[in-house]
Amino acid sequence: MLESLLWRARLEATKWLRNVAEDESGDTNFISILIILGIVIILAGVFMGFKNQIVEQVQGIITGFTIQ
Repeated sequence: MLESLLWRARLEATKWLRNVAEDESGDTNFISILIILGIVIILAGVFMGFKNQIVEQVQGIITGFTIQ
């Protein structure tokens, strides 16, 4: 009786581990995260490259505001 329960528990644990190992539902999320991360890195590089120009334009806009 106890031996059959142990075998059944072992089979259920093996089945559960196999399902966890073969589950691919998280792969698309991982790929999406990598794509978004790549886009963010590219945008950061563009902003770093044009940082001085962006800051100058923003300062020009801010100094152009007047309170009436």
